[in-house]
Amino acid sequence: MWIKVNFKGKQVWAECGADGLLISNQGRTPVRYSDKPGSTVYGGGTSRIERIGGEAPRELEAGVSADSAGPRKQTGKGSGFGSAGKRTAGQAQAAVQDLKARMAALPEGTHLAFTDGACKGNPGPAGAGAVLKLADGRVLEDSRSCGVATNNVGELTAIDMAIDLLEGAGIEPTASVALFTDSSYAIGVLQQGWKAKANVTLILGLRQRLRAWPGLSLHWVPGHSGVPENERADELAVAGCVG
Repeated sequence: MWIKVNFKGKQVWAECGADGLLISNQGRTPVRYSDKPGSTVYGGGTSRIERIGGEAPRELEAGVSADSAGPRKQTGKGSGFGSAGKRTAGQAQAAVQDLKARMAALPEGTHLAFTDGACKGNPGPAGAGAVLKLADGRVLEDSRSCGVATNNVGELTAIDMAIDLLEGAGIEPTASVALFTDSSYAIGVLQQGWKAKANVTLILGLRQRLRAWPGLSLHWVPGHSGVPENERADELAVAGCVG
């Protein structure tokens, strides 16, 4: 879903969930200057986007990522939050505060999902973990072994597991669901138009499944920054790393 906004003095389209909440990954939101199919999708600073009153989200034909070479290594530069395992205490605190602010802006009654993948060796024994915090107070968890695989397989599998949990809990696909992952790769290939060069079957299956969940949107969460649900998802993922 996309919504018309003001960005650096121009009207552009910004990616959002079905509820109109902007998609944000490390402080950046996918934006495009045209609603035409195949138009280029860039990463714009979320803080520089201004909403336009009365605008409603709408579906647009798929665009093409400006990163035509595929996903780049995410270093965290520009987000102000550093990268997992290298953040200072101040960066971790800022990242968590940013997450809390984004969560507070979610519509009332939004279901929350946290997912993570883990791997010993990359490739090696891999696992996936998912935690749901439903609006009615229920907390659901799952841990799964992915066999010998990569960390990215674990990250993608965890998102698939979260949808399994949502379905098992009887949540309607149109309900507002915010799924938080610390994988920029997963967000890129599933939501930002990155070309799938590996894990193609898994990615295409997940893309199709997500299309059946119009109320679900993916959001970046700073990994290993003390966010309890993210840390728990990591524990479940690590538990799945059995050889």
